[in-house]
This record gives sequence, structure tokens and C-alpha cells, in this order.
Amino acid sequence: MELQQLRSFKIVAEELHFARAADRLGATQSTVSRNILALESSLGVRLFNRSKRSAVTLTSAGELFLSEVLLILRQCDRAETIGRRAGRGEIGRIEIGFVASAALNGTVSQSVRKFRSMAPSVEITLREMETPRQMNEIITGRLDVGFIRARDHYPVELKVIPINRDPLLIAMHSDHPLVEKKNIQARDLAKLEFIIPYFGDESGFIGQIQDLGRAGGFSPRVSASVRDFLTVITSVSAGLGFGLVPASIANLAIPGVTLRPIDDIELTSNLVFVLRHVEASPVIQMFRRSMISL
Repeated sequence: MELQQLRSFKIVAEELHFARAADRLGATQSTVSRNILALESSLGVRLFNRSKRSAVTLTSAGELFLSEVLLILRQCDRAETIGRRAGRGEIGRIEIGFVASAALNGTVSQSVRKFRSMAPSVEITLREMETPRQMNEIITGRLDVGFIRARDHYPVELKVIPINRDPLLIAMHSDHPLVEKKNIQARDLAKLEFIIPYFGDESGFIGQIQDLGRAGGFSPRVSASVRDFLTVITSVSAGLGFGLVPASIANLAIPGVTLRPIDDIELTSNLVFVLRHVEASPVIQMFRRSMISL
């Protein structure tokens, strides 16, 4: 059985007239007749009573067959609709990675809200994780897209789209003498011990700390390497050291922490959006388009 034959059968059953059915189908009457004959031949049963002297009627077999055909055609129409919507990226699922600091400045929530307004039926999963792991998860297909801190180099499999720049501030405990200093210079930080997020490579904040040291003429001392900025700022609050953190960290409002700019050097941390270079998923492509419209 072919879908065209089933559609012809449905319309003839509704009209009980081959000419009117042909008009509705936009086909010739002979084409509709051939479809019905082919369907009856494949089933081995007559579906219509038809003669020149009487009106067309459904046989008992035709009446039973019609109820099943209506179910089939409704399901086919639903499948077609779902297929078209999936092709436009309106349904499906997407897994989004993000670094915690990207959530603090509203980038993640704003992006997801925008996409949700465009594709309310897409299932969205958010996963917080550090930058190197996100890149690996995207490459291997366990994550679809990610919001990460900018790196000096990226794997060739990834496409990178810059989003925004976040000024870097010095984070210190609120009772430290530097809090009272009007203008903090890089050289004022020479004797401090820093706590930084570090993942075993030279990208990210190791480079930023080194830039700070060069500006102040000292070799920075790192007392601890931790997983994320939440741990950095918590450690600062506990008096365990100092941090160089994105300005958006201020949204955490951790007690006992003061954030100050460094006047003689401008340090920033760029946030970028990453996805696979070769990406066929309509949902992911639609999310990327929603990012551009922000």
C-alpha cells in the first residue's frame, strides 16, 4: 500500500463520488480510480460498491478499513509535522555547558531565554563545568555547545564565537590594608599569594597572573590552584589568599570580600561561545542563530 492510495481512498470515502474526490485531490478521475483499484488488488477485497446505475458506497470491508486509514493518515500527518519542525530546529534537545562565571553575568540565562522563546518545545539541559572539559565534551558529542573563558588556542574541531569582555579585578579580604588604598597599582600586589582556577595548561588565568606580574615587576606567587572562581572567592573570604577575578563575581556578594580595579594595567577575560565546526543539528544551528540576535 502507498500513502497516495490511502489518501485517495479517504477522500473517495468522504465524497462517495470519484469526480468530486479527484477535484479535492487535484488529480484526474482516472488517477484516483487507478489508486483505488491498486489498493483493492493489494488487499484482495472490494472497498466500494460502484456502478453506473447507483451511487458509490462503502462495502462492509471498506467501512472497517476506513477507520484504520484515518488513524494511519493522522499519524503520517503528525510525523510530517514533527519532521518539518525538527528540520527547522523547533523540537529536539540540546545540552549546554557553561562556566560558573558565565552564569553570574547573565549571559547563560539571557541566551537560554531567547532560544526558549524561539523554540519552546526543545528540551534544554544545562551543565556547569570547567572550560577544558567543556571543549572535550563538545568534541566527543556528549555536549552540544558551551560558554567558556577564552583561550590562546582551541582544538581545530571547535568553532569559537566571541561574546563579551569581563574586566578583571583584584579580590581581597575586606580587612586587608590595600582596601584603603585609593589607587592600586600592579606593583602593590608583589607580595601577595594568589589563588587561581587552573587546569594543567598555560591558557586562562595563569597567563593573566603572569601579565600582572610583568606589569608590576615581580614573579607572582600562587598559593593554590582550584577548580573555579566560586572556590577562589570563597578562599579569599576565608583569608587564604587573593584572587584575580572577573567583575561579574561581584554578583555573588560573598561576605568579607572587596573587589578593586588595578589602575595601571587593563586585564580582561573574554567569554566565548563554542560549538563543533561541522554541525548538522538544526536545533544547534537555531541556538547559534539565537545567539547572534542577542
